[in-house]
Amino acid sequence: MTEAGALAPTDAVILRRTPVGESDLIVALFTRDHGRVSAVARGARRSRKRFPAGLEMLAVLAVTLGRRRRGSELWSLDGAELVDDHRGLALDPIGLGHASYALELVRELAPPEAPDPGLLDHVVELWRALAAGPSPALLRGFELALCAELGSAVVLDACAACGAHQLGVGAVFDPARGGVVCGACAARSTGLGVRPLDEDVRAYLRAVAAVPLAAAPQISVAPDVRLGARDAMLGVITHLVGHPLTTLEFVTQVHGGLAGR
Repeated sequence: MTEAGALAPTDAVILRRTPVGESDLIVALFTRDHGRVSAVARGARRSRKRFPAGLEMLAVLAVTLGRRRRGSELWSLDGAELVDDHRGLALDPIGLGHASYALELVRELAPPEAPDPGLLDHVVELWRALAAGPSPALLRGFELALCAELGSAVVLDACAACGAHQLGVGAVFDPARGGVVCGACAARSTGLGVRPLDEDVRAYLRAVAAVPLAAAPQISVAPDVRLGARDAMLGVITHLVGHPLTTLEFVTQVHGGLAGR
């Protein structure tokens, strides 16, 4: 979009904030109507008139954007009102890490200026579910929903290579090929993250994908199955993003610190 002029308010979450000068902010947003955009909020660090709730992370805001001008990649952020407040998640380091992980995935994987209301809904659904406490199952459910929303659904019910429903002996989980791979196709699965297919892990991921996100923590499995599911999905996410995620490093450090107490 290149024409100047204000747009109707749209719900959004802030993916990143970068201070500029004495009072401005550059904010990366994921909006309901315009997808992922970057905008300059002039005077945002001083003005409480246009930004009475501030431009805080972990909140759903109704933002008023100005269309970006010709030759500029930046929109203008003219105002923001608080719609749904999840900043309380920051009181728990693990909850903060999980909530921030969702934002990092959207920032890294959502294409620019491509509206996808379902993606915003998944983030908010995760934040609401995290209010009851962090859970690995919540992250697995969010990851699976995110991949599906972005057109990279993880294949769990058939071979991602040939489509066979009978996986046979020697089946593997291959992130680069999109999920489970049957024994007949497994010889070509040689990349990073390839692992023998654990049927309990596959059943767990299928169960998590089949229920609303808030119900995922009720699915009880052994610790080794949870770890296997985590490693399988980490392989998928790392393949899609193409580099390590900073929020995962943060969560790992927090877990390690808590375990040492």
